[in-house]
Amino acid sequence: MRIEPLKSTLDMSIKAEQTPKKQGLSFVDAFQEAIAKVNNTLVEADKTGLDLASGKNGNIHEAMIQMQKADIEMRLLVASVNKLIEGYNELMRLR
Repeated sequence: MRIEPLKSTLDMSIKAEQTPKKQGLSFVDAFQEAIAKVNNTLVEADKTGLDLASGKNGNIHEAMIQMQKADIEMRLLVASVNKLIEGYNELMRLR
């Protein structure tokens, strides 16, 4: 019965890591895109609220829907950031 040396297993794992990465959206890019989207929604909600207050737009339903949409997106972003930080802290505890 022959025992395979450990070196051959390590060589395979090193070769697998050296493969080129796929071209696509990285996690950082996706997160920055999400932050930009939430920021745009918040700016639009503020503009809608100011238009309503100044009398330029009399549609209170549209303003409230826009503000609630911005609120929900902001809460989701904050929850995502909190989960990310929690995951990072958990990884640091494993070290």
